[in-house]
Amino acid sequence: MIRIVHFLIAFIVFTIIAVAVTALLQERIFFSVFVGLPAGTIAGVVTFIYLRVKSREQ
Repeated sequence: MIRIVHFLIAFIVFTIIAVAVTALLQERIFFSVFVGLPAGTIAGVVTFIYLRVKSREQ
């Protein structure tokens, strides 16, 4: 159950970061989604790994 919660939190972080970076770069870069998606993916993976490590420590 806790793994599902970690995955959902990481997915929410991915979504927020991807949309925010894409929106911020929309005026400067035509294909800003190609920057936003990798940034969101990295943020989501880092969040998921962090949550998994913190849950193992407890």
